[in-house]
Amino acid sequence: MLLRYLLICILWLGLLPTTCLALEATDILHRVQKRYAPGDFRADFIQESHLQAMGMVDTAKGQLLFGSPGTMRWHYQAPEEYFIITDGATVWIYRPEDNQVIQGRAMDYFGGRKGSDFFSNPDELSKDFIVALAPKELQEENHHVLKLVPKREQPDLTELLLFVSRTTFDITQTVTNNAFGDKTTIRFLNYRFKQGHDVSLFLFKIPDGAEVLNLQEEQGLMQP
Repeated sequence: MLLRYLLICILWLGLLPTTCLALEATDILHRVQKRYAPGDFRADFIQESHLQAMGMVDTAKGQLLFGSPGTMRWHYQAPEEYFIITDGATVWIYRPEDNQVIQGRAMDYFGGRKGSDFFSNPDELSKDFIVALAPKELQEENHHVLKLVPKREQPDLTELLLFVSRTTFDITQTVTNNAFGDKTTIRFLNYRFKQGHDVSLFLFKIPDGAEVLNLQEEQGLMQP
């Protein structure tokens, strides 16, 4: 029986590598890299944040647009509408109801990796993270699960889990944990690739009369 299984694996190796062979974390990231290499996609998302100190759970949903590496447009549609838009250098956070804009450097908001490397440069994640397959009990029938731990201590991020489809190598879910016991889960649905996004979608024109706040100053006020 074992010999028969091995022969089947050899015969189908070129067609079904994920069935017969266990992929290493680096192999999975490489296939994710190939999947997202063209960029220019959109997806729906559902976000759930467990806030340990407050004992509450926040949920939100919306749509993500991704252009060239580093350019993103997160449109939160519920429970309140707001936008997080970046051209890779600057980030704008806009709340239409308040007509308020927070703007600053993308690096300061997303961190040194700009918060999008698992979409744009997954092969590069090993520079800043220890990347490995998640424990066996976290693995799923339809997903590879990777565990990423920052090489340098980051209170706002102690662990990142990436759920990767075994068939398409889409990232279908991310789970982040921080040192305060908070956990944020984002599920990505309905991917549409090759959307031909106009670059203007990743730039933001500040509306007339809007209150404009500086991101660095706002972050300073939130420091203990």
